[in-house]
Amino acid sequence: MATFPLREQYPMEGYEHDDPILRTGEGGLTVWVLLKMAQEKRFQELDDLFDNGLNMNALPVGMCAGTGVATLDVKPKFIDEKIVNEWMSGFAGKNWRGKIFFSSNNKRASQGRNRLRSSWVNSSAPFVPMMKFTTMLLDSHPLAPRAKSNLVTLNYTDPLTKPYLQEFLATKLHALDIQVAVKGKYGPVYIGKTWFGKYDKNGKFTANDPNKVVGRYFLDFNEDALKEQRESHLDGSEEDVLDPIPHIDY
Repeated sequence: MATFPLREQYPMEGYEHDDPILRTGEGGLTVWVLLKMAQEKRFQELDDLFDNGLNMNALPVGMCAGTGVATLDVKPKFIDEKIVNEWMSGFAGKNWRGKIFFSSNNKRASQGRNRLRSSWVNSSAPFVPMMKFTTMLLDSHPLAPRAKSNLVTLNYTDPLTKPYLQEFLATKLHALDIQVAVKGKYGPVYIGKTWFGKYDKNGKFTANDPNKVVGRYFLDFNEDALKEQRESHLDGSEEDVLDPIPHIDY
């Protein structure tokens, strides 16, 4: 079983995304290695990585490859929790490819979209940028009290872009994502957790249960990760790409 060292002494200002020291090369973490760890329920190892992440000096920017699993605590208990999580994880794997973070004149705040299939009924429907979120780089967050690095939050208070069913679901089933960066094969990889809860009228999120993570996801913004995704992990469905990536003024 892998073990992880105590957090290194990182620069006070945080690392640049393209700092070569964050690229471990062969044998390093990819989103697909992390996915396998989650599928094997190696959650303590993932938590150790999450709690000992890298201090970054800015939000990531651009398109990223993404994977993830559901970790719902299902009630009522006569519904098989394992079956539900496996179905939702498989469903997400077929309908979600990652995220897009917009560039911004504020390195700690921006917006983004999810790379989602435009129809859950048509298995060959194209992927489009949808389900809007705002994102911030924060020094800490109460839902991640043991995290020693800064972290990124993704807030879904206003997810609507076009009338996609997935986005309307997000207006009813409120969620918050929190992710941290760790060293990876191609450069920094983000390890994320998702909570269900409720946004108030001011956009403040309160988790239903701070101790219950309903999903874990993994993102890699490095071009080599996107290349690996294109060559080895796609099903042939087309995708609408934002080119250039939008810029947000904050």
